Amino acid sequence: MDTDRDRQPGTLAAHGITRGHVVVAVKVLRDRLTEPWTLDALAAEVHLSRSQLVRAFDAATGMSPMAYLRKMRAERMARLLASTDLSVAEAARSVGWKNQFHASQCFHAHHGISPTEYRRRQSAPPVDSLTLRVR
Repeated sequence: MDTDRDRQPGTLAAHGITRGHVVVAVKVLRDRLTEPWTLDALAAEVHLSRSQLVRAFDAATGMSPMAYLRKMRAERMARLLASTDLSVAEAARSVGWKNQFHASQCFHAHHGISPTEYRRRQSAPPVDSLTLRVR
């Protein structure tokens, strides 16, 4: 049934695109994070045009498919930096970034700190435990 909400700009129904395409695209990106994705390749994978995919992602997530991919990579890289002793370059490669400097820029844009600083903060003891040791 067509409602006023369905015809409003910014809703998935207004674009004639189902949320399912975005769900599939996110699953594909998550499962194959390390692939060198392009917008064209992802659109072909989920059987949408580039513009349809961008509109669907924006409506469902508030960001573009490539921004969503950068976010996923930055979050997985953060987990690797916190839980392994991979170097920053190795962690970057393991999430699909070939260039460590580009990875560091994307990581910083997402987390607000460099990968090295992120790791340092993850491994630092909590302030309360430092206080307890001093007393």
